[in-house]
Amino acid sequence: MNLGLETGTAAPALIAALQAPAQAARLWAVRSLPKGAACFAPGDGSADVVLLLSGLVKLVYTTESGEDWVKSFILDQGIFSGRGASDSAESYGATCLEPCRLVRLPRAFVEAEVKSDPQVQAAYGKFSAWVLARKQAREAALLTMSPEARYRALLTDAPQALARLPQGDIARFIGITPIAFSRIKRRVQSGSISPSARLA
Repeated sequence: MNLGLETGTAAPALIAALQAPAQAARLWAVRSLPKGAACFAPGDGSADVVLLLSGLVKLVYTTESGEDWVKSFILDQGIFSGRGASDSAESYGATCLEPCRLVRLPRAFVEAEVKSDPQVQAAYGKFSAWVLARKQAREAALLTMSPEARYRALLTDAPQALARLPQGDIARFIGITPIAFSRIKRRVQSGSISPSARLA
């Protein structure tokens, strides 16, 4: 079970479908951001759709106490936005963990293309289904697997992606503190398995 670090083919296909109409509308402007730069901050109000062409981005919620919890990672190629179509008050930030190349498109433009362009519509349908499946898998893992079992699954299913992530972000992605994650890493490296991980 991959818990959310896979790239898949749906996002690259949708990016490819959007490129020609965006270029025709003179909206296709590739930007480069360095490691550590913010694609957008929580609550900045932007409804742009971000197309990641290369790099690695983390989407993160910040609690009232200033603690960050990772929502998801976007690796290599992906699509994300700071605000949903519902304009919910819930918001998160997006930070580059590696140098990134991206394109920002107005949400209204993307929505219009989904309605009017059959190729974009088909690609969007596949992308939406992929995102839903990934969210369901991550939700199931958070509810039914121990943190150690989640980490072991990531080591098995996505070792190359995992190697690109900061250790503190891995901890927050599997839902524990960095200190608790250090204990799990020591057990995994020693080859032992905790009782809770066996039952997961």
